[in-house]
Amino acid sequence: MTANLNRVSPDGDRRSLGESVSHQLISFVRSFTTVLYVVMGMALLGLVLKFAAVTGGSFLFVFSMAMLMLLFLVQVGLSFFFVIANVRLALLGAFCSLALVSGFLALIFRYQDWFGWQMLFFVALPLYLLAAVFLVLYFRRYRRLHEPLRNFFYRNLLIPLALLLALAIISLLVNADVFNRSNEEWLEESPLETEAGTDTTGMWRGY
Repeated sequence: MTANLNRVSPDGDRRSLGESVSHQLISFVRSFTTVLYVVMGMALLGLVLKFAAVTGGSFLFVFSMAMLMLLFLVQVGLSFFFVIANVRLALLGAFCSLALVSGFLALIFRYQDWFGWQMLFFVALPLYLLAAVFLVLYFRRYRRLHEPLRNFFYRNLLIPLALLLALAIISLLVNADVFNRSNEEWLEESPLETEAGTDTTGMWRGY
């Protein structure tokens, strides 16, 4: 009986150690994803503040976007550690993360109206299109994934790529000057100020 226990216990210890490492890694990825979404929220807030010409909006936007780039660079390596059992998904995660880094860099230059944003868009667009094609092909072939891998696929790859696409479309449809106005320019163009300046009856002051 004791001999049998001695033979089984090393395998049990290895199994429990592997499960513990897997649990810790999944927990780390969840925390990493939470930080990722907090920073994405900060970037959106910074963009709104830029549009409203609030002081500090540009700084918050650039800082958050730079943090996103750093996080997705970390995710390149994280993809191989977390998805080590699925090489195709690991490679897909690394490539999509690189596409996200280049895309967010291009968006920083575009929204800040910095010189060279067209060249960065020219570099980022092919990477984004390839990442989108690979995502579609992978999902069509491997639809059934375990929950941790499925969450990683959607939360860390698909949703950030959708956000990047939405921000890119907005940046191309809206003139960059709209996001880089001073506070005085925003007040001059606001409807209230325009109405007050053209109203000669003085009735608006009663409100």
